[in-house]
Amino acid sequence: MKLFQLKDGYRYNSDSLFLWDFARKNCSFKASQSLLDVGCGCGILGLLLARDFNCALSCIDIQPQNCKLAQINARANDIKASIICADFFKDWESGNSAGNSAGNFRIPSQSFERIICNPPFYDFGGENKNAHKNTSRNASSFDISAFASKCSKLLAPKGELVLCYDARLVDRLLQALLEVGLKPIKLAFLHSKPSKPANVVLVVAKKGAKSPLCVFGSLFACNESGTHSDFAKEVFIKADLISVDLQALI
Repeated sequence: MKLFQLKDGYRYNSDSLFLWDFARKNCSFKASQSLLDVGCGCGILGLLLARDFNCALSCIDIQPQNCKLAQINARANDIKASIICADFFKDWESGNSAGNSAGNFRIPSQSFERIICNPPFYDFGGENKNAHKNTSRNASSFDISAFASKCSKLLAPKGELVLCYDARLVDRLLQALLEVGLKPIKLAFLHSKPSKPANVVLVVAKKGAKSPLCVFGSLFACNESGTHSDFAKEVFIKADLISVDLQALI
């Protein structure tokens, strides 16, 4: 799959690919099931899953550049997707019209069978001078409790939320999910190397579930030598991505 990205803007990283792999292995996707990609960026997560499972895909992002990129990438890969340029935390509830690169339309009032998100959870101790990168990556632009609450409202009964988050804040994440009726059912920790503490946690939470939590073994992005692990290599091969740089969006 070909993905266009801004050369000097935020670019997807391996976290998104590991989250996609975790989702496809741990969720029972079926054709035409509704999927919402929140904070979609260039569209990588939703487009990969739509490619693999023919999901009914919607993508939402607050940044117009990302919405244009997601639309370009959907068209380039012949994937049907509704691209929504709006604030996930505000515009959806208000029902106001929101603009995207295709024009203005009303945000749909519907529930989703699955929501996926690679949120901005990094804490840099300061803002990046590149506004596009800062909004996409810095935790200051993301409230996990508000996010969990909104997802709970948007998910259909037994619907699933799949996301990754800072492993150091796993207690905060699980508390936020449980408080709004999203039961974590599958969880794995991702490490940069076997000798390093986990830096990312991958979670599937299900609305109204009562099943116990299944915790998988640790995943490692690299070996101690710094080369990609067999796990990472397999993910990259299955994703089959070609990244194409764009200097700017017209």
